[in-house]
Amino acid sequence: MDTLRRLMVFSGLGLALTPLHAQAPWPVPGRPIRLVVPAPAGGPGDVVARMLARELGESLGTPLLVDNKPGGASIPGAMDVARSAPDGHTLLLTLNTTHTQVPHLYARVPFDPFADFTPISPVYRGHSILVAHPSFPAASLPEAIARSRSQSVAFGSPSPGTTGHLYIEMLNADHGARFVHVPYKGSSPALQDLLAGHLSLLFDSPATSLPHVRAGRLKALASTGPTRLAAVPDVPTAGEQGIGGLDRGTWMGVFGPARLPQSVVARLNEAIARTLKSSQLRAQFAAMGVELEPATPEAFANLIRADYESWGQLIRRIGLKLD
Repeated sequence: MDTLRRLMVFSGLGLALTPLHAQAPWPVPGRPIRLVVPAPAGGPGDVVARMLARELGESLGTPLLVDNKPGGASIPGAMDVARSAPDGHTLLLTLNTTHTQVPHLYARVPFDPFADFTPISPVYRGHSILVAHPSFPAASLPEAIARSRSQSVAFGSPSPGTTGHLYIEMLNADHGARFVHVPYKGSSPALQDLLAGHLSLLFDSPATSLPHVRAGRLKALASTGPTRLAAVPDVPTAGEQGIGGLDRGTWMGVFGPARLPQSVVARLNEAIARTLKSSQLRAQFAAMGVELEPATPEAFANLIRADYESWGQLIRRIGLKLD
């Protein structure tokens, strides 16, 4: 009798424990997803994040709340996500800088770009546009380089170690420029200083610069990338002007913390791909000079690894360290 009673008790426990081992629904009903963006409000990263959050939230049936954590070479924002629970309710939307450049630029980076994150999907690939204050007396990139050799030219970047900063260092190292690098805590304050005439030049996203170019508040001297930007076909590439090395481009992608369940990764990846196929969203991004380009998590991981190696080689060649 005791044996039968014990079997009944254990059987009951097994039934009671079964729901605990069943996979919890995701997203958890009534709980929003926090999308950490290591960029200030108003910058190109923030613009993309808010457009994506709105559309993706509708697709997933739960709100995505953009959480801006600018500064610190994107490290604070990345660490926020790396330390979060792998439950799919904290995600990172960041530029390639975080995973492919920062680890080579700082001696002590508190995260591993591969072990501490789960790649989910890229969102876009893009290129920068070189914009100048209208008072700057140069009409092309070669003219700007020549002027930097005879006078101090303040060249802004969103932050130390970003692609814009590396472009400046490449121009100084490979093309004999003598630009004075002026770092900011994000693209938005750098762009505001350029508009105010406190800077001469800035590599910026077309998403935020093109409206000012079209309004005559800035002038475009060059675009990066192998071909001209469709949004500004009259602006020649740096390569067309005889200045090589600026065609690496940038990308922005979504990550989760390490050990994110594969079921969550798969659903997020599918939802991002479906969202980025929206003709309305594609038209909005195209107007900003941005090409939407989702991919599988595996393809995204391969892209990260390849760019990590490529940027690492360049950073070692020019001998740049930020600490």
